[in-house]
Amino acid sequence: MLEQIPEEPALRRAWNDLALQMEKPQVFYTYDWAMAVQRAYAKHVSPQIFLAYEEDSLAGVVALGRRTTGEFAFLAADTGDYCDFLSEPGKRQQFIEMVFSELRNRKAAKVVLTNLPADSASADVISGTASKGRYHLHVRPAYDCAQVRLGSAEEREALKQSVHAKKRLRRNIRELTKRGGVTLWHETGWNEIEDLLPSFMQAHIARFLETGKLSSLITEERRTFLQELGRELAQSGWLAFSRLLVGDVTAAWNYGFRFAGSWFWYQPTVNEVYWDFSPGYCLLAKIIELGCDMPQFNVVDMGLGAEGYKERFANESRRTLYCELNSSLIRHWRTTMRARLSAAVTASPAIEKSVRSFVARGAEIRNSVQVRGLGGVLWAMMRRIARALFSHDRVLFFEWPPDSRSPELPATHLQLLTSETLGRAAVQYGNDPASLRFLMRSAQRLRSGNGDGYALMTSDGLPVHFCWAKDFQGFEMAELDRSLHAPCNNAVMIFDCFTPEAARGHGFFPEAIALLARDLTSRGKSAWIFGAETNQASVHGIQKTGFRYRFTLGRRRLFFLSSVADSVHADEQLRDESTISG
Repeated sequence: MLEQIPEEPALRRAWNDLALQMEKPQVFYTYDWAMAVQRAYAKHVSPQIFLAYEEDSLAGVVALGRRTTGEFAFLAADTGDYCDFLSEPGKRQQFIEMVFSELRNRKAAKVVLTNLPADSASADVISGTASKGRYHLHVRPAYDCAQVRLGSAEEREALKQSVHAKKRLRRNIRELTKRGGVTLWHETGWNEIEDLLPSFMQAHIARFLETGKLSSLITEERRTFLQELGRELAQSGWLAFSRLLVGDVTAAWNYGFRFAGSWFWYQPTVNEVYWDFSPGYCLLAKIIELGCDMPQFNVVDMGLGAEGYKERFANESRRTLYCELNSSLIRHWRTTMRARLSAAVTASPAIEKSVRSFVARGAEIRNSVQVRGLGGVLWAMMRRIARALFSHDRVLFFEWPPDSRSPELPATHLQLLTSETLGRAAVQYGNDPASLRFLMRSAQRLRSGNGDGYALMTSDGLPVHFCWAKDFQGFEMAELDRSLHAPCNNAVMIFDCFTPEAARGHGFFPEAIALLARDLTSRGKSAWIFGAETNQASVHGIQKTGFRYRFTLGRRRLFFLSSVADSVHADEQLRDESTISG
């Protein structure tokens, strides 16, 4: 039993030979995969590698890991679509019994074996031997992995014809072709792939933000893992980084593998510019067509995930299992009851959505208590309740004078917000929940076209502030729960300004709004911005730039009734700086 995987060529060869002798060999079983996980996730999991020898020959391998929670699990469980014990099928029972015995000797109270193929010899062995190791076993289905079985020469030809016949595919390819020649590239050399990874990762992150989710590539560990994995697999020619190009621009990517007769669709993403034409769907179709023409491939495996587009191609599936072994009978019963409750909840999509929302809200409250303390959370809740019952909100509006002579700003520049910039920002501020929430909101707004986004960039290309602009007329102001009327023609509202916490304290907010106001004015627009009267920092930042106060709008709330207060204009009261800021 090893607590680190040694970098030994002999062990690599013997381990990979065992992986290739499995009933259905998978790249996830290889030494290369385990080594990449060890390098990337060292802070979160401690490798526990069990090696079985028959005389001097390696006869069994299983890569487990001890997590920070104390439980044991497959080392590749969070990265690999299939995980298993490696040995010849006839030796599997003896090997697994030995591993379970050693785990009990090491006082492993809980062992989680997920993504275990249901058709593997290991599944039956675990069911029959768990009790011998004095473990209570709970087993349930985990995932159904969609696959395209290529079959005989006749079946391959029929499959190609069925792919060609898909109207959606033909229509999307035709639309993409109008925007440039459509070509397919498969990179296998690490030098080429390493240069392509940053744009792939940013596109993946931005795509998830648009859907209101967080990409796994937000975390530094996951990005490091893909880099380490690519470097390892490229040495053996098992990495296949596929791209669908429209002209010279990548419309879709797949970080995939070609191993032991399988072409694996592992981590795909698309360029949001071509999203309307389903470039990922087109890329997968091209890979299936190419696989039909290459007899060394038997299957195109689309892996975990029940995305609808996979079902349009799949002609079979492969199930994986979740196996949990507990030394405690009480913990085993708890696991069983939780699984039954989960099955009952997921039977109703409406109930499942409500439960997930409740659980997520509970997690937010727990995190807030840890950061602010119970007293701070209760005080904040009381303030929100009081504000919902009784409040008087006042919002100050400012206009940028056309003849403003504000001083020159530091070496920053403002650029239109793109999905690429959002992806870069999410990588930079991935540990800041507030920034991620803002970026997610911005990605969805960018997708819907509800305004123009801007990013303030430093000289080294780092986004440090974000803001949005849209027509003043009809602007929906949540703070006042009303739609605004423009005070003049061509009025544009600057709104939703945000500086990530790591970039605060450098004056980026006034820099950004001044640059944007100048740009709008140069295009014949009237630039406006607003700030809540209670947000003194925001109001002060606005005043510093040269914006001039024009009027105030207010709203009074009494219990559950609200009313809009009369607007107060600049010429109706004293307008010195102390009056506005006080």
